[in-house]
Amino acid sequence: MPATPTPHAFRNATPRDRIRVSRFRSLRFCLIALVVAALLLPWRSFAQDSQEERSEEIVANLYAGRVVIGVAKDGMVIATLEDPIEPETRPPMIVPLSGERVAILLGAADWWLPSQHRELARLDKELPALPPPSGLRRPPSLGETGSGAGAEATDIEQIAERLHDRLNSIASHIHGNLNFSPHEPLLEMVLADYAPDYGPEVWLIRYTIDQEPEQGHFWQTTVLQPQYTQLWPPAKGQPRGLVEVSYPSEPSAATLANLIRAGDPRIAAALAVSPALRETSGSILDGKIGKLPAAGVAAFLRESLRAIAQPNAPPNTQSAPRMIEAEINKEQGIGWFIRPPQEAPEPGSEQVRPSGAPSLRHPTGKPSGAG
Repeated sequence: MPATPTPHAFRNATPRDRIRVSRFRSLRFCLIALVVAALLLPWRSFAQDSQEERSEEIVANLYAGRVVIGVAKDGMVIATLEDPIEPETRPPMIVPLSGERVAILLGAADWWLPSQHRELARLDKELPALPPPSGLRRPPSLGETGSGAGAEATDIEQIAERLHDRLNSIASHIHGNLNFSPHEPLLEMVLADYAPDYGPEVWLIRYTIDQEPEQGHFWQTTVLQPQYTQLWPPAKGQPRGLVEVSYPSEPSAATLANLIRAGDPRIAAALAVSPALRETSGSILDGKIGKLPAAGVAAFLRESLRAIAQPNAPPNTQSAPRMIEAEINKEQGIGWFIRPPQEAPEPGSEQVRPSGAPSLRHPTGKPSGAG
């Protein structure tokens, strides 16, 4: 895989304004999807009494929120908006993989060993340099699903399998029952790129898990084969509009496009200040996004997402959800309108995950029966 480039900064980039968020999800679903937790058990004979086994909880900080992609005439604009559903949530992270491809990670991408105050895995940082997969477990098949770009489809599978191998190395430590539903993803990855001799494409790759009980409270966890869905280009006859993915999943009525179509007053007020924004909005809803300049689509996404971002975060989280916005430009490669947020402290400086952060065993951050 090509070395990760240093993305350029666009001259027309806008300041990093504060963002706010609103939610349309039931509390029950929030509690199911907002955290991943498990038991990390040292190797012992299953014949040993479980009370004698020492255990350690591992936790995962989530990359949660919206991903909205607009394929314009001169570039692809990718915007992500954080959904701060728990302490230490991060926005869906945009990761440059080459001069014409980015990955966006959503879900359990940051794994921690709290007792050791250290990270077990940080997948957005690891992804560009992950080693080749140990071997594809099925023949390459993406070229048969409408990609039309056989070599690029193989590249997509290679990236997906590299991440699959890494997730399975993490899963080998998970021996507690996560209670995931069969279709609930542990992690999702969006790949957006320009394929040679094909053009812009967007794929959604989902990673679900399987757990089998072995003895007592000891479970064996396996990350299943990646599930591929092509999101762009749309199927023949389908409208060409925005590509949207969210984690945890949003109802279709809450997508940005449907909110605009329904006349959401927050977005309408934000777009009313600029004739150019209103015109861009109309063209997108009419399926003419491919005729718009990328800079105009980027401005439209920034203002629209800022309009629906309102404070609705749990205690101990940052008050303003964060946004990231990038472009894959046909001529200049990958660049930032809004760069990923800076992180402090640096790795190795004794970061400690908040003691009240929820886990699957205690989703609200309180033991069972606590008030």
